Amino acid sequence: MKRFFILFSVLSIMLPVIGQTTLVWSKEYTASLSQYYAESPRIHALADTIKVIGRINTANGQRLSIVKYNLKGDTISTIMYGKDSVSHKSIIDYTFDTTNHVYILHKEYLGFYKSKIVLQKYSLDGTLIWLEQIQHFADTSYTPYSLALINDTGVFFTGYKEYNYPIPGSDVIFTTTISQLYGYSATGTPLWKRDFNPKTEIKYFEHDIFVYNNTLYLFAENSTFFNPLVKVDLDNNLSIHTNTGLEYGLNDVQLTPDNNLLITARIRPRITKINLNGSLIWTRQFISNLPPNHTGDEMVSTIQDSVGNIYITGRHYGLNLGTPKYTNADILTLKYDKNGSLIWHNRYEYLVDNADIGNTIVLKSGQLYVGGQSQNMGIETGYDYVVIKIDSATGVTNGIYRYNGSTNGNDAISSMFVFDNGNVALTGLSYTNGQYNWITQLLSGVRLRDKTIEQENQIQVFPNPAVSGKQITIVGNELKSYSILSTTGQVVQQGHFRINGIHSIRLDNFSTGIYLLFLTTDNGILTAKIVVR
Repeated sequence: MKRFFILFSVLSIMLPVIGQTTLVWSKEYTASLSQYYAESPRIHALADTIKVIGRINTANGQRLSIVKYNLKGDTISTIMYGKDSVSHKSIIDYTFDTTNHVYILHKEYLGFYKSKIVLQKYSLDGTLIWLEQIQHFADTSYTPYSLALINDTGVFFTGYKEYNYPIPGSDVIFTTTISQLYGYSATGTPLWKRDFNPKTEIKYFEHDIFVYNNTLYLFAENSTFFNPLVKVDLDNNLSIHTNTGLEYGLNDVQLTPDNNLLITARIRPRITKINLNGSLIWTRQFISNLPPNHTGDEMVSTIQDSVGNIYITGRHYGLNLGTPKYTNADILTLKYDKNGSLIWHNRYEYLVDNADIGNTIVLKSGQLYVGGQSQNMGIETGYDYVVIKIDSATGVTNGIYRYNGSTNGNDAISSMFVFDNGNVALTGLSYTNGQYNWITQLLSGVRLRDKTIEQENQIQVFPNPAVSGKQITIVGNELKSYSILSTTGQVVQQGHFRINGIHSIRLDNFSTGIYLLFLTTDNGILTAKIVVR
């Protein structure tokens, strides 16, 4: 047996490993939220300050909080907004102008199926400047939907007016709903209000207000067309455009470098480009493995570079739905050019039967950083923070970071910032003591380490280069499972190890090329390159 190990030690190739990125610091802030997939914080950074913004729950309703950290992780300041004259309410939307003011749109509950709209303006130091309320004391309810600014001078929000309310305990099906758009000046003066006809204009809003060139863009649902584009200018002039080609709801709307609109769907891996008058330019849909009567694939976050290349991340379900080989959802990241041609796709799948979701995406210095959540032990287990670093030109994964919170519950990254030196600041929600709090972290990059597999865990892989259809052998203890990925992130083969020591894997139907071998241990994940000839 000693000769066996000596022989294969000589034949083995020492390979680089992707290891855990260094965590510089991690800070928790009490938010007392009840869901990990909603009301997530956002992160911003400038010079030596990291700023985290988001909703928190208090005994009197939600508040908007801003927490500032220095690069050492020390808390510089904490400011709370929204407490003045508002109780029993939730924050629907918020935005900042360029002159250091905060606008907050609230829904305040009044009783049985009734609420009112509250709009507040604050200075950044927490001083309330003005407050406006829209309510009715009889049988009418007002519910806010989305908030936007134009040129720091106009404040606009959408909402719903509902009336003909029954008495408590009776049926509310016959309540009438009218979609509305309100305009205010930056000083709180009402400018105008528009009620939309639910049969011919807007029945329900499909997305937040998008603003461009002094015009409000509203995507909606009505009785005749799927997701028409509704445009309203500053003088309350209306136009409706129906040739959008949009389907499956809306998740994100962005302006392209050539002044068109890029739109991703909510429940399909679909992306569409339209012009500013709503006419379809092109639409693309990445192939789905789900049956037509199933939904679940989604494009969650989108970013564009200066020449119009499009990067999208989200969730994409694997093959073999309803069978023992089913692999659940994976993080799928796509790159399209400005004309809708697919350049590459990258799939991240942790272990075998886990759910993985990309929530946010950042492009920095030719590298794409995808942040999200990844189940740690299979379906129904908790999520971990996950950051995947991808070469934006080739789609090759070149760094991975994972973090499991203190209680092994759900941990989901919602926002990231990448510094010029490659350090990554991130934030999200983490389950702690029956509630979700903010966990903000600073990483010293997401990169490859210089150690070798043998130096790390005394693990050998041979032969390498390998031959398709033949076996490779892995020698090492405490190995739990393996995944073999292509350089674009596609899972080619995976499985579990049941004993310690020597493991043989047959490389069935492998094409010539380079692959990544992920080895899971109790102490983390090791990754080696395998060359197949």
